Amino acid sequence: MHKLYKDDVHVEYAVALLQLLEQKGISHEQALAGTGIRDEQLEDGGRLTTHQDALLLTNAVRLTNDPGIGYQIGLHSTVTWHGMLGYGLMSCATLRDALELWTNFLDLRTTTFNLRLIERDGFAELIVHDLAPRAPMRFCAVDRLMTMTTRLCEQLSQRLLPGMEIWHRGLEPLHYARYRKRVVATRFETNLSLIRFPVADLDTPLTNANGSTLRYIKAQCERERARLRRSDDLVVRVMDLLQSHERSGYPGIEESAKMLCMSSRTLKRKLQRLGLNFRGLVDDARKDAVLRDVLNPVLRMDEIAVRMGYADPANLTRAFRRWTGESPSKYRARLLSTGT
Repeated sequence: MHKLYKDDVHVEYAVALLQLLEQKGISHEQALAGTGIRDEQLEDGGRLTTHQDALLLTNAVRLTNDPGIGYQIGLHSTVTWHGMLGYGLMSCATLRDALELWTNFLDLRTTTFNLRLIERDGFAELIVHDLAPRAPMRFCAVDRLMTMTTRLCEQLSQRLLPGMEIWHRGLEPLHYARYRKRVVATRFETNLSLIRFPVADLDTPLTNANGSTLRYIKAQCERERARLRRSDDLVVRVMDLLQSHERSGYPGIEESAKMLCMSSRTLKRKLQRLGLNFRGLVDDARKDAVLRDVLNPVLRMDEIAVRMGYADPANLTRAFRRWTGESPSKYRARLLSTGT
């Protein structure tokens, strides 16, 4: 629970939510009641704890009677909400460059999520890793991040991206029906948490590209990270390392730590501080790799079993049923259908 009480969420998102609530006739005093958020925290550069952010979202849902408030925040977001980082995003040459910058410096906006950008089987995927899954109202925070990121892509590209989809692990919530036509296509019960779109969209040129501005903002972001003593995106580094070895066999913690230029003891300690462990990350990497392979229609199930180190395709099917509650073929048919 220690993670919930660190200054992890940039105050600009809270200020934006307060403005949105004010438009609905809800005062700052009502919205902030019981959150412990001080006036000085709402000044430029302030930060909220994850717990304060969750309490503010709780108040927002109660006062608006709308559990979909995370969608509302994301739909109202603009690139400038992201401060200096937002201007850096606008200065990038392509959408790929912008998303690499967004994922690299997301910890300056919130440290409770990691985003990884990968390209796989003709699709770009922004993989979401939640580092505070037990925080209250977490579904609102996830909706906010996902919708904000899809809006960011559209605003930077200055066009709709019709092939973009949000994939959620769990069941479709009742509040989604209210926003179905306003957010990008969303799939539920995927056992994955990501934003997915055709890889060709990454090459979309951005109209405000400026190399010198981008270099300056990157340097400022590095200074800000050093000032805040932020992590070096350890989870992203570990998951990237595991992904690079998914075909040759996942390395153990000793080998992984060596490749990350640290001792295994240090790696264990850093992961423990995040409430994680190495074995759990390996299990997550294997599961995600199998889920994505199953979504590649050109691969047969026996080929996937061999690729992922299963001696018998039946073992793959058993593991898959344990993860998802359905067979690989049924999962493939459901998620590769045209419906959402």
